[in-house]
Amino acid sequence: MATAGLDPLLRLRQSIAANDPPFTTTSPDPTPASDATENLATATHLQFDNPQHSYSLDTPTRFVSSDRAVDLRSIWFAWQKKDVAIPDYIASAQQLNEEFAAAHSTSKVQNLVFVERLDLITWLEGASEESEYIKGLEGDASATRSAQVASGAAGGVSTIPSSAAGVRTGKTIDPRLQEIYNGERRMGDRNSVLRGIKPTVSSPFQPHPLKPSLTTQIQIGLLSRAQTC
Repeated sequence: MATAGLDPLLRLRQSIAANDPPFTTTSPDPTPASDATENLATATHLQFDNPQHSYSLDTPTRFVSSDRAVDLRSIWFAWQKKDVAIPDYIASAQQLNEEFAAAHSTSKVQNLVFVERLDLITWLEGASEESEYIKGLEGDASATRSAQVASGAAGGVSTIPSSAAGVRTGKTIDPRLQEIYNGERRMGDRNSVLRGIKPTVSSPFQPHPLKPSLTTQIQIGLLSRAQTC
């Protein structure tokens, strides 16, 4: 796990702030002065003092370019060339890579685009506390994850809203059950279900229920005349 005390990117920033920059060596444990070298084509490690610690130049860092972790060699090379123009920086990187190829080495310096290089240098100098190209330390990510779990935002057991305690809320009915309930309501009341609905016959030959027949009309007329006599 990368920690604040062992992270090479953070160690580089701290050493620059303390005006005690590291130096490249040809050995992981440089004791003689001859192990120190400024030639990145032959250097293998980056040595820090106070406290002493050596990192392989092939160590991947938290700085990400094109979805790939940039190794410590490319970071150190970009810092060394921080004051040169972009064409000179690109030409120097190309020349160094040619030296690696001539020595049949698999090492290579990765070119950083202008925005990435500017962001890296600004962060290493301490002028910026954050960088969009530098991933957080694993310890910081674990702390963030724990906070999310505790709040129920990610994983763990989600919290129950206070409004749900002691208060009965409306239930959500399955759409298929809702269709069945609606069909039952359209069937009508109990009498309609048991006895059925009397069919209504509409015909032009059916007499009006309120109009008396011809025989009844004659009888009513005779009765009226008899009463007047």
